[in-house]
Amino acid sequence: MIDFIDECSYDFQKLGYKKIDAKKYNIELLSLHVNNAFDSKSLGFDMGDYFIINSPLINLLDKKCFDYTSRLLKSRLKYLFKKFKINSNKKILIVGLGNPDIWADRLGVEVCSNLQLQDFNKNIYKFCPNVYFETGIKTFDLVESVIKKVKANLVIVVDALCTNSLSRLGVSLQLTSSGMTPGSAMGLGNKKICEETVGIPCFSIGVPFMINAKSFGLKQNIMLSPKDIRENVKNLAYIISKAIKESLL
Repeated sequence: MIDFIDECSYDFQKLGYKKIDAKKYNIELLSLHVNNAFDSKSLGFDMGDYFIINSPLINLLDKKCFDYTSRLLKSRLKYLFKKFKINSNKKILIVGLGNPDIWADRLGVEVCSNLQLQDFNKNIYKFCPNVYFETGIKTFDLVESVIKKVKANLVIVVDALCTNSLSRLGVSLQLTSSGMTPGSAMGLGNKKICEETVGIPCFSIGVPFMINAKSFGLKQNIMLSPKDIRENVKNLAYIISKAIKESLL
């Protein structure tokens, strides 16, 4: 399973793929809008909006770089809110996926931890379902039940991703409006959390802390993380939670 849309083998330049320089901190901004079933099938990705922020110096610089990267993510979130007509009257569920006991897999949990509900109106909810091996319940089933319970109008899912590139590990963010399949990188067979399956728009935000083992000629995916993984995850969680918070205020 490929998590980053621009790592598929398809030549999608003709589909409107855009790549621009953000002018600061060597950040690259990429975007692609998959608008029809033919393009979706050709790419192997669901229809939706895909935004990628490659911020290669994110763990080498200071808070100014974090805040700048967060502003770039916020602007793309606000674009999606406007497109899907999400306003302050809508109920939004923020879901932090992953295993809280493994730093390379606890990005979603850290983001939820950073978001304090008292900072929002009463229409914001957050939920961390943990992983199937701890609960015995499929992540999709847990998320779907909470969506129905709170009558959410939008779900934002945050999780660690898989990449084919070492240069992306812990420094790239992908935001999509096509949802997310929990544990897809590990082939766990979860049902995708998306508008088609849960009946409401589903945005996903992810950062890769896993690399595809095929890049090394191996058969199984492996976790690769820098020695300062704890700080790395906390930095990205700060960036993402700040962008979510400021886009909702």
